[in-house]
Amino acid sequence: MNFLNKTALLLPTVFLLSACYGKTDQTLSPPENARRVTIAVRVPEGITLLPLQMLYRSERCKTKSYNSNNEAYEIRGYNGFMQAFNPQVNSDIRQQRIAIDGGGSCQWQLNSIKVSFKIADGNPLAKEKEVIETNYIFDFDDYGFSDGYGTGRAKKVSGDLSLKTDFFPRIFINHMFEKTSLRFFGGDTDYEKWSRRYRLHDTQKIFIEPIIHMNKIIILESPNPPPGMITLTYPDGSVEKTKPNEPNYEKLLSMK
Repeated sequence: MNFLNKTALLLPTVFLLSACYGKTDQTLSPPENARRVTIAVRVPEGITLLPLQMLYRSERCKTKSYNSNNEAYEIRGYNGFMQAFNPQVNSDIRQQRIAIDGGGSCQWQLNSIKVSFKIADGNPLAKEKEVIETNYIFDFDDYGFSDGYGTGRAKKVSGDLSLKTDFFPRIFINHMFEKTSLRFFGGDTDYEKWSRRYRLHDTQKIFIEPIIHMNKIIILESPNPPPGMITLTYPDGSVEKTKPNEPNYEKLLSMK
């Protein structure tokens, strides 16, 4: 992965994602010796890589939260940004290098980053469907992003990461709500084996390589009319009646 050595500093164009309480200085000013992490993604054809999302926290600049009795208490400050990946010349790899030690008057520290991609809007499969993004979350500290991104629970890892995952288009026809959704399926993330969330230690480089089997489509269809079981059709044409909404990933891997 020599491309990971050809890194750039944090882009000067940074977009604010969320604000801290009050007038907290959200400026990042990493020291020269700041720890940094490089995130690189190989982007297959027909896939849109979304901007990188970063969440910083500060022990120095506090913000407020409230308990169930509406009583205020202090927590670490939040500082969130979105930032586009840098294209590499004559390559399908996009990457970004960001500071773990964010510096600034609040001494911001990187808490979490989220990498997201989805099937491109121009792909015929996406027509008239709700397209749901696929996410990876990397935590450098306690949980920052919520669990609502379909990544599963964090598993602890040390050192650099190279992640290669097979993904299959998953179409869900929901007759009850009269809508059809499309997302990639790379294993049921309720199981740690297929989780796409990581609690990092001593990590400087992250490389993500999605392997997209665009023609191996899974179709799930709710009963019409309900109640009943979901009809699951695999890429080889085999059909199952099932209650869970997720197919058998091992079976899919045997068909790739």
